[in-house]
Amino acid sequence: MSARDVLIVDWLGRGGIAQTSEAWRQVLTDSGLSTSVATIAGRELVPDHSIGGRGRITRHVRLAAEVTRVIQRDRPRVVVIQNHVIPLLETRVHAAARRVGATIIFVVHDDRLHTLRAGIGVGFRRLAEQADVVVAHSAYVANRLGRPTEVLPLPIALGLLGAPRPERVLEQADLPIALHFGVVKRGYKGVERVVELALVCSDRWRFCIAGVGSRPAPGVVALEGFLEAGHLCRLIEESAVTLLPYRIATQSGAVALSQAMGSVTVASAVGGIPEQIEHGTTGLLIPPDGSIQAWQDALELLSDPAVRSSMADAGRAAVQRRHHEFSAGVIRLCRP
Repeated sequence: MSARDVLIVDWLGRGGIAQTSEAWRQVLTDSGLSTSVATIAGRELVPDHSIGGRGRITRHVRLAAEVTRVIQRDRPRVVVIQNHVIPLLETRVHAAARRVGATIIFVVHDDRLHTLRAGIGVGFRRLAEQADVVVAHSAYVANRLGRPTEVLPLPIALGLLGAPRPERVLEQADLPIALHFGVVKRGYKGVERVVELALVCSDRWRFCIAGVGSRPAPGVVALEGFLEAGHLCRLIEESAVTLLPYRIATQSGAVALSQAMGSVTVASAVGGIPEQIEHGTTGLLIPPDGSIQAWQDALELLSDPAVRSSMADAGRAAVQRRHHEFSAGVIRLCRP
């Protein structure tokens, strides 16, 4: 497949960034632009050009070389580069795109990669300077970049929605389900808050923690490991509430997916998350230093099915509006 119109480069091929890359591809393809993806072979994103192998640095070097080769061969009109991992290695891809006259769109998902060391530095600034357009999916990130930035709302993960789904993931129960999902082993996800809530609210809610790093705990159903796309979507549909007690977040694909699936989102008001949730209308926001009582109060409010239904409907409508805004922006940036 030729990338005559658009080549999307995704440095990881997994996780929320890959899900967003797939949304870029689907929107562009549906608009009539020939679009292909180059990445490391992963779970969420099926690439047209990929590399395998072991070792993060080795794979990154090989992917940079493969993308450079594809750009030189296919001469795409637009190169969309999703995020940054090792800017020193990624500079060669930006340079290759510049040599063939491609428009470079640099999509910055994270101003820092959830560590104390990775983030905005000299290497990152050089990538941003080489780009024709820098895009962020939240104003929170855009405001931290120090240069003009297009802000497009985070899209719905279209690649997940079409996956075959089982009839059920959890057994039916009388209590509504409060779900926490993702790569929960990461410290910033705040999984311990969900465990705390299960200890005090298990008489009114059934708690489920799903994803890599989840562990059994009193009052908690744990689904450990990577969930197939269809299983994840069905699990979110089965839940009444999605709990996201993050310590940090630039924006959250979990918010968008939960809203699209009709699960009311209760999340920490950190980073770009307040841009995705209108408190009291499309979900609930808890202060970053919110006590366990604040989270209990949120669940108490959402114990009322009528309140949940109203917020779920409003959340679904809001995320659809944001997705349409994302789609229009992507097409505008990539069309001749």
